[in-house]
Amino acid sequence: MKRTLAIAAILMLVAIVPMFAQTDTELKATYENAAKLAAAAPQDYALNWQAAQAARKYGDYLVVHEVAGWKDTARAAAKEGMKYGEIAFKLNPTGIEGWYWYGLCVGTYSDCVSVIKALAEGLKGKTQMGFENAYKFDKTYDNGGPILSLGRFWQVLPGIAGQDRKKAEALFNEYIAAYGNSPNANSDAWYYRGQLYKDTNRADLAKADLQKAASMGNENAKKLLAEMK
Repeated sequence: MKRTLAIAAILMLVAIVPMFAQTDTELKATYENAAKLAAAAPQDYALNWQAAQAARKYGDYLVVHEVAGWKDTARAAAKEGMKYGEIAFKLNPTGIEGWYWYGLCVGTYSDCVSVIKALAEGLKGKTQMGFENAYKFDKTYDNGGPILSLGRFWQVLPGIAGQDRKKAEALFNEYIAAYGNSPNANSDAWYYRGQLYKDTNRADLAKADLQKAASMGNENAKKLLAEMK
């Protein structure tokens, strides 16, 4: 009975902390707790995708905020998250969460080692499969995350690996049409599309999107706007 209550308490902590997590210390604690639970339950779908989710959120925070030593720490967390995400999608091939968080962990991993190295390690196929399956099973999950993630996937691939800017643009347009007026809209949608417009020589459209993203607090958009002046 005591063991059951203890496990329940830990699960409640894992469920609640991400709602309030603001720092790398809090996100690290959430990730470590989630990883322990998943490691102890290799046949539990939910615990494994939750560990992948926690790893992604922790790693992404380190990358975005460039916390000291972020490349090594975020890479290790992302790789661990990929492991749990893969366990999850193998346990439940029709569940969106395993595929989606696996793909995002690969994205964080790529931020740390470069897209080229990630491709050299053979991660393209599973990443594409992950985001395409997430899009197919429930593209509204995580506030339209699968739409945006799949678009970004096609955008950042090197040309030799199959980059498809038309697919990327269509997906960014789809996200903005569906979520552009939402209070929870992700500013990255305009940043990504603005970047795409810039790379395809549509400067006026690029600036409009980047200004929109910058007005929402997107630091990457602000930097790219400054470079365009």
